[in-house]
Amino acid sequence: MDVLTHLFLPLAVASAVLPERFDSPPWLALAGFGLLPDFDKFLGVPGLLHSLVTTVPLSLALLGVDRYVNGRLTASHVAVAFVASHLLLDVVDGGPVPLLFPLVESGLGLRYPAQVAFGVEPFGLAVRGPVVALRTTAPRSGFNAYGFLNGFGVASVLTFVAVSLGLRYGPDGGDECA
Repeated sequence: MDVLTHLFLPLAVASAVLPERFDSPPWLALAGFGLLPDFDKFLGVPGLLHSLVTTVPLSLALLGVDRYVNGRLTASHVAVAFVASHLLLDVVDGGPVPLLFPLVESGLGLRYPAQVAFGVEPFGLAVRGPVVALRTTAPRSGFNAYGFLNGFGVASVLTFVAVSLGLRYGPDGGDECA
Protein backbone atom coordinates (compact mmCIF):
# COMPACT_ATOMS: atom_id res chain seq x y z
CA MET A 1 0.00 0.00 0.00
CA ASP A 2 1.26 3.49 -0.76
CA VAL A 3 2.58 6.14 1.63
CA LEU A 4 -0.38 8.51 1.31
CA THR A 5 -2.89 5.80 2.22
CA HIS A 6 -0.91 4.75 5.29
CA LEU A 7 -0.82 8.38 6.43
CA PHE A 8 -4.16 9.87 5.46
CA LEU A 9 -6.77 7.09 5.68
CA PRO A 10 -6.07 6.43 9.40
CA LEU A 11 -5.72 10.18 9.93
CA ALA A 12 -9.18 10.76 8.45
CA VAL A 13 -10.62 8.15 10.83
CA ALA A 14 -8.76 9.60 13.82
CA SER A 15 -9.90 13.12 12.91
CA ALA A 16 -13.52 11.98 12.76
CA VAL A 17 -13.31 9.99 16.02
CA LEU A 18 -11.26 12.54 18.01
CA PRO A 19 -11.94 15.88 16.28
CA GLU A 20 -10.95 17.94 19.32
CA ARG A 21 -7.41 16.51 19.20
CA PHE A 22 -6.68 16.27 15.49
CA ASP A 23 -6.91 19.96 14.75
CA SER A 24 -3.35 20.61 15.98
CA PRO A 25 -0.05 19.87 14.21
CA PRO A 26 1.47 17.70 16.99
CA TRP A 27 -1.51 15.33 16.89
CA LEU A 28 -1.50 15.31 13.08
CA ALA A 29 2.21 14.40 13.19
CA LEU A 30 1.34 11.17 15.04
CA ALA A 31 0.16 9.82 11.68
CA GLY A 32 3.86 9.33 10.88
CA PHE A 33 3.77 6.28 13.14
CA GLY A 34 1.61 4.70 10.42
CA LEU A 35 4.74 4.48 8.27
CA LEU A 36 6.93 2.81 10.92
CA PRO A 37 6.31 -0.80 9.80
CA ASP A 38 7.64 -0.01 6.32
CA PHE A 39 11.03 0.86 7.84
CA ASP A 40 11.71 -2.90 7.67
CA LYS A 41 12.01 -2.54 3.90
CA PHE A 42 14.73 0.09 4.40
CA LEU A 43 16.54 -2.44 6.59
CA GLY A 44 16.23 -5.08 3.85
CA VAL A 45 14.19 -7.40 6.09
CA PRO A 46 10.58 -7.12 4.87
CA GLY A 47 8.31 -8.50 7.56
CA LEU A 48 10.41 -7.56 10.59
CA LEU A 49 8.22 -4.58 11.55
CA HIS A 50 5.04 -6.06 10.08
CA SER A 51 5.17 -8.78 12.73
CA LEU A 52 3.27 -8.86 16.00
CA VAL A 53 6.40 -10.46 17.46
CA THR A 54 8.17 -7.09 17.11
CA THR A 55 5.36 -4.51 16.99
CA VAL A 56 3.62 -5.65 20.19
CA PRO A 57 6.76 -5.32 22.39
CA LEU A 58 7.64 -1.98 20.73
CA SER A 59 4.09 -0.74 21.29
CA LEU A 60 4.09 -1.87 24.93
CA ALA A 61 7.42 -0.11 25.46
CA LEU A 62 6.06 3.09 23.92
CA LEU A 63 2.97 2.91 26.13
CA GLY A 64 5.11 2.18 29.21
CA VAL A 65 7.49 5.09 28.59
CA ASP A 66 4.55 7.47 28.07
CA ARG A 67 2.89 6.34 31.28
CA TYR A 68 6.15 6.45 33.26
CA VAL A 69 7.15 9.91 32.02
CA ASN A 70 3.69 11.53 32.12
CA GLY A 71 1.95 9.51 34.83
CA ARG A 72 -0.76 8.62 32.32
CA LEU A 73 -1.16 7.82 28.64
CA THR A 74 -1.01 11.05 26.66
CA ALA A 75 -0.59 10.22 22.98
CA SER A 76 1.19 6.87 22.81
CA HIS A 77 -2.06 4.93 22.47
CA VAL A 78 -2.86 6.93 19.34
CA ALA A 79 0.63 6.29 17.95
CA VAL A 80 0.15 2.56 18.57
CA ALA A 81 -3.21 2.71 16.77
CA PHE A 82 -1.49 4.24 13.73
CA VAL A 83 1.10 1.42 13.72
CA ALA A 84 -1.70 -1.18 13.98
CA SER A 85 -3.61 0.52 11.16
CA HIS A 86 -0.63 -0.09 8.88
CA LEU A 87 -0.76 -3.84 9.46
CA LEU A 88 -4.55 -3.94 8.97
CA LEU A 89 -4.38 -1.92 5.75
CA ASP A 90 -1.63 -4.16 4.37
CA VAL A 91 -3.68 -7.31 5.10
CA VAL A 92 -6.74 -5.76 3.43
CA ASP A 93 -4.58 -4.73 0.46
CA GLY A 94 -3.34 -8.28 -0.14
CA GLY A 95 -0.17 -8.42 1.92
CA PRO A 96 1.54 -10.64 2.52
CA VAL A 97 1.81 -9.56 6.16
CA PRO A 98 3.95 -12.02 8.15
CA LEU A 99 2.28 -11.47 11.53
CA LEU A 100 4.54 -13.98 13.30
CA PHE A 101 7.86 -13.21 11.58
CA PRO A 102 10.58 -14.48 12.23
CA LEU A 103 8.87 -17.49 13.84
CA VAL A 104 6.74 -18.02 10.72
CA GLU A 105 7.90 -16.41 7.48
CA SER A 106 4.62 -16.85 5.62
CA GLY A 107 2.29 -13.87 5.66
CA LEU A 108 -1.33 -13.33 4.84
CA GLY A 109 -3.44 -10.94 2.88
CA LEU A 110 -6.85 -10.70 1.31
CA ARG A 111 -7.63 -10.85 -2.40
CA TYR A 112 -10.90 -9.96 -4.08
CA PRO A 113 -11.14 -12.13 -7.21
CA ALA A 114 -14.90 -11.83 -7.85
CA GLN A 115 -15.95 -10.45 -11.21
CA VAL A 116 -19.32 -9.19 -12.35
CA ALA A 117 -20.38 -10.76 -15.65
CA PHE A 118 -23.04 -8.92 -17.64
CA GLY A 119 -25.42 -10.45 -20.15
CA VAL A 120 -25.67 -13.69 -18.20
CA GLU A 121 -29.01 -15.41 -17.68
CA PRO A 122 -31.35 -15.45 -15.79
CA PHE A 123 -31.01 -11.88 -14.40
CA GLY A 124 -28.60 -10.27 -16.84
CA LEU A 125 -25.63 -10.41 -14.48
CA ALA A 126 -23.77 -12.80 -12.26
CA VAL A 127 -20.90 -12.68 -9.80
CA ARG A 128 -18.20 -15.16 -10.71
CA GLY A 129 -15.62 -16.39 -8.25
CA PRO A 130 -15.25 -15.85 -4.51
CA VAL A 131 -15.76 -12.32 -3.22
CA VAL A 132 -12.81 -12.64 -0.80
CA ALA A 133 -9.93 -15.11 -0.81
CA LEU A 134 -7.06 -15.56 1.63
CA ARG A 135 -3.56 -15.19 0.18
CA THR A 136 -0.65 -16.75 2.06
CA THR A 137 2.94 -16.34 0.98
CA ALA A 138 6.24 -15.08 2.34
CA PRO A 139 7.44 -11.57 1.55
CA ARG A 140 10.43 -11.37 -0.78
CA SER A 141 13.54 -10.93 1.33
CA GLY A 142 16.19 -8.32 0.64
CA PHE A 143 15.94 -4.86 -0.83
CA ASN A 144 13.07 -4.53 -3.29
CA ALA A 145 11.18 -1.81 -5.13
CA TYR A 146 7.76 -0.80 -3.84
CA GLY A 147 5.01 1.46 -5.10
CA PHE A 148 5.18 4.93 -3.59
CA LEU A 149 1.88 6.58 -4.62
CA ASN A 150 -1.35 5.37 -6.18
CA GLY A 151 -4.89 6.52 -6.82
CA PHE A 152 -6.18 5.15 -3.54
CA GLY A 153 -3.58 7.25 -1.70
CA VAL A 154 -4.75 10.38 -3.47
CA ALA A 155 -8.35 9.42 -2.61
CA SER A 156 -7.26 9.00 1.03
CA VAL A 157 -5.83 12.54 1.05
CA LEU A 158 -9.06 13.89 -0.44
CA THR A 159 -11.07 11.97 2.19
CA PHE A 160 -8.96 13.47 4.97
CA VAL A 161 -9.40 16.98 3.54
CA ALA A 162 -13.17 16.47 3.24
CA VAL A 163 -13.44 15.17 6.82
CA SER A 164 -11.27 18.02 8.13
CA LEU A 165 -13.24 20.69 6.29
CA GLY A 166 -16.52 19.10 7.33
CA LEU A 167 -15.47 19.11 10.99
CA ARG A 168 -14.24 22.69 10.79
CA TYR A 169 -16.94 24.27 8.62
CA GLY A 170 -19.81 21.80 8.84
CA PRO A 171 -23.12 22.37 10.64
CA ASP A 172 -21.58 22.28 14.13
CA GLY A 173 -18.06 23.43 13.31
CA GLY A 174 -18.34 26.77 11.60
CA ASP A 175 -20.14 30.07 11.63
CA GLU A 176 -23.76 30.07 10.67
CA CYS A 177 -24.59 31.54 7.28
CA ALA A 178 -26.37 34.85 7.51
